Amino acid sequence: MEKRPLSEVAYTKLLDLYLAGELAPGTILQERRLAEKLGISRTPLREAISRLAAEGLVTPFENRSPMVSKMPVQKYVQILKTRKLFEVEAAGLAAEKGLAPRLVQSGRDAIAGLLEKEKPSVAEHWAVDDLVHGMVSDAAQNRLLATTILDLRRRTHIFSTERIPDRLHPGATEHLAILDAVASGDAVAARKSMADHIDNVRSAIVEAILAIGSP
Repeated sequence: MEKRPLSEVAYTKLLDLYLAGELAPGTILQERRLAEKLGISRTPLREAISRLAAEGLVTPFENRSPMVSKMPVQKYVQILKTRKLFEVEAAGLAAEKGLAPRLVQSGRDAIAGLLEKEKPSVAEHWAVDDLVHGMVSDAAQNRLLATTILDLRRRTHIFSTERIPDRLHPGATEHLAILDAVASGDAVAARKSMADHIDNVRSAIVEAILAIGSP
């Protein structure tokens, strides 16, 4: 089995604490204590905290330890609604402008490879997810749109198929539908496929949050 980077191990452990309610909103993240608690050195821990900050789960401060942010269900819903607005438009534009067949095939191959794995890692799942969504937003040929989508997606990265496992196969099917619609040049179908996909992701995330209790 491939050894996971320590920064990813630290990230996963911090997420587990966050979702379990052990890192409540307002908690100050003291690196030394966390490193001892998790059995990880401070360098990968610092990288993990920076990643959480990029996703909006941690608030960094200058000359002070970072603090766990408050992220209620409503905020996730707002982020996903905003993602839907931008990504649906990007899918339509991508279909109108065209996507190279080799890119479409690379997306299909990546999805197939993910489904062949018995239990994909968080990194493997997000690599494929980022590939599909990234190629669609890039094909829209609007750099500001693509950058905005990337930022919004980072804020929902904590919910990989490791945390919502029932989404692995439906998500793959939806990704294929998006690629097929974009590849065929059908802007209407591309927009609908992307909208349906994000609606389904939103439902799964809200259900997961409610199951563990709102942070």
